[in-house]
Amino acid sequence: HPKGLPVSVSPQPRLWTRPYALTLLSTLSFFGSFFYLISVLPKYVDEIGGSPFQIGLVVSAFAIVPLLTRPFVGRFADRGHRVRMMQIGVASLVGSLALMSISEDIWSLFALRVAQGIGMAMYPTAAGSMVAELSPLPRRGEGVGYFGMSSSAAQMIFPALGVWMLGHWGFDLVFLVAAATSAFTLLVVSTFHEPTPAVPVDKTAPHGQLLPRATIFPMAVFMTVTFAIGAATSFLPLLSDERDFGNVGMYFFFIGGVAVIGRPIAGRISDRYGRAIIMAPALLAAVAGMIVLALAQTTELMLLSGALGGVGLAGTHTGAFALSLDRVRDNQRGSATAIFQWAWDIGGIASGPALGLVASEFSTSAVFWTAAVIAAGGFVLLLYGHSVGWTRPLAASEKVAPATDSAR
Repeated sequence: HPKGLPVSVSPQPRLWTRPYALTLLSTLSFFGSFFYLISVLPKYVDEIGGSPFQIGLVVSAFAIVPLLTRPFVGRFADRGHRVRMMQIGVASLVGSLALMSISEDIWSLFALRVAQGIGMAMYPTAAGSMVAELSPLPRRGEGVGYFGMSSSAAQMIFPALGVWMLGHWGFDLVFLVAAATSAFTLLVVSTFHEPTPAVPVDKTAPHGQLLPRATIFPMAVFMTVTFAIGAATSFLPLLSDERDFGNVGMYFFFIGGVAVIGRPIAGRISDRYGRAIIMAPALLAAVAGMIVLALAQTTELMLLSGALGGVGLAGTHTGAFALSLDRVRDNQRGSATAIFQWAWDIGGIASGPALGLVASEFSTSAVFWTAAVIAAGGFVLLLYGHSVGWTRPLAASEKVAPATDSAR
């Protein structure tokens, strides 16, 4: 176990319970409904006359609401409202996805993407907190890894499926199928019950700080990877038009496929040897993936970039998320999950418009060079944080202390 974590009496406590498995299933379908649009939405905005800047704006608009609301969702999750947050989040996604089928202008699409942000604020934060509660401590990295594997599996399957449906039936059907998939998620989530917390919830106790400071470092490291993912999400379809890569959904198939295989492995390694040892090589793989994509002139190199990106996503997300949970008290897991999820929000908001300006002023390939430099900054930040002790978990004696202040 990572230094500082208590050792369980049982070397292999049970991870695969029914609530845990259903949480993974609902996570797969939730992200699936969202990932249908990855390779489709940029083309739709382009078809109705949007500029590169507007493409980035619409694609990243969903991140606005989560950025503002995740800490409050995390606090509600810590107070025993995970299931309620998940249900509200999925319901908002059902309606906004269905309405996209009748939206034909930039600003209505922007508004619907903002509405989808309600779902992206509530469901992943509450589900991540649920997984943290359901995963026994000695297998936390593994539990988090399988949770991440669910979203990676969605990323592997649904973007390519969205492109295939677009080619056969058009944009409207993609939007409606995405809405139906989120409706299935709502059906699964409706069977959930709030888990009994390892630490009893005292609803009269002080909340403590809304933003546990200890989670900011792992969030910032992972954010450099989400910036790179945002570059591919917004601008790979345009790069493909220039270089004739074919179905860009296959890029996301590769990044998702490698991440599906890599996340549980990364989780087990991090449980045994520590979180940083899996994050460092993963960040370097993310850098390499962006460089390969900037230089790529063939479909094969695009797919190699996707595979490298999958390594980067699997190792960095799994290690950083587990580290976020390691460094807070047991009754702050929802807040820690919320702050960590900010990496997706900030990366999503910043990558679209900022890289849209890079594409407009320079070239589409410059977008991926920029993303490589940012991911390299994440590697440097990890080395610094490790040197000053920011990758050490909170001491076991402090894990159950009252949450009157932030974890160190």
